[in-house]
Amino acid sequence: MRRITVAGLLGFSLLFAACDDEGPSDECEAGTGTGTLQLTVTGLPGSLPANVQVLGGGGTQIVNGTQTLELTTGTYTLGPPSVVAAPHPLFRTAYRPDGSIPPICIEKGKRSEATVTFAPVPSSGKLWTSNGSGGNTAPLLGFSAEVLGSSGSPAATVAAATGGAEGSAFDREGNLWVVGGTAGDPPVIMYASSTLGSSGPKTATVTLSGGPLEGGFPRARALAFDPTGNLWVSVGFNNKIVKYNQAQLPGGGSPTPPVEFTQDSQGPSGLAFDREGNLWVALSGADKVGRYNASRLSASSTAAPDFVIEARTPPPVIGNLSAPTGLAFDASGNLWVSFNGTLARLTPADQSGSGTATITPAVQITLSVSALPDGLVFDESGNLWFAHSAGKFGRLNASQLTSSGTKDPDIVISSPDVGYSGWFSFYPAPANLPLYHRLP
Repeated sequence: MRRITVAGLLGFSLLFAACDDEGPSDECEAGTGTGTLQLTVTGLPGSLPANVQVLGGGGTQIVNGTQTLELTTGTYTLGPPSVVAAPHPLFRTAYRPDGSIPPICIEKGKRSEATVTFAPVPSSGKLWTSNGSGGNTAPLLGFSAEVLGSSGSPAATVAAATGGAEGSAFDREGNLWVVGGTAGDPPVIMYASSTLGSSGPKTATVTLSGGPLEGGFPRARALAFDPTGNLWVSVGFNNKIVKYNQAQLPGGGSPTPPVEFTQDSQGPSGLAFDREGNLWVALSGADKVGRYNASRLSASSTAAPDFVIEARTPPPVIGNLSAPTGLAFDASGNLWVSFNGTLARLTPADQSGSGTATITPAVQITLSVSALPDGLVFDESGNLWFAHSAGKFGRLNASQLTSSGTKDPDIVISSPDVGYSGWFSFYPAPANLPLYHRLP
């Protein structure tokens, strides 16, 4: 038998007993007695559960903090590292152990030691917004949750000098995928989470280009991940919605999308998936919202969406709500749509059906004439964040979303770093929302 020390292994350190190369010693054989494992957890705030899995001995134990375990002799492993998130009423900070620990040999009457060290996911705990208008040196801004609890003029926590940023979506690792903001940018860009902890120039980790993403303007408009991690992109100039399989994403380049939906003159914009895996699309050019059933998302099609909604204003002046852009589901399954300065709520009952329906949403909130929200996001408390006017973005709190009317945001952020906000995202998403990057 020999003892091996491994320190600083991608966030883990470990002192453990290992077996000789010739095979396991008698002391390392399973079931010959008991030994102890001193498991130390560091890097987490307060009493945040670590959710470390200790696998072996015929079962799995969950360890939520520093603990000494008495274990039957044999080989044990620590399960795949889990990302955990600290509670916050707006945007949570996630913590991740960045590596794995070699198998641990528990020997009779002896003690092994392992330390699991967590670190914050750099992109988490912030509200990210695209930052349009000429002259901005930071097209992507991140505002920490701590500066967004009340109205004010905070500087951006992270001002990222990127290749442009419009529609955006996080993957489960906390990497941020964005739409290139100008014709000179790649159509789709991924910035690794590890690069988003500080301001300054950022280098793309992955880019997607070519095929249906190129050849006209506007190119890509919005992004969304489906429940299995495939990336969907709406493309304006050719009226397409395209899918890239999860396996195609790490390599980037110009892969051929396995699925394309083409809708002439529909002008697809915002995208969102519901809990059943159906794809909802803001058809900005047609002043409608469409649903593609989950069963149709594996094959290309030029057929119309399975269900199309045309939304109208209530009496006495009845008219069509126009130019939908941003889409977001709340925790109750309502679909919120940004219609050219009006936020409309489509209930689960409104969303059911097939063919075409004309609906007057029961809740329609009119914002000030200068507010032109594109992307919409709900935070941990059910407040809705959106772009307001030049240099500003804001939120409606959850209680403001229960009734119609003309309303002012209860929080307005007028940061000197903001030109024109557009699309918003944050990591991790709340557990009660149907988003790929949600965490419990």
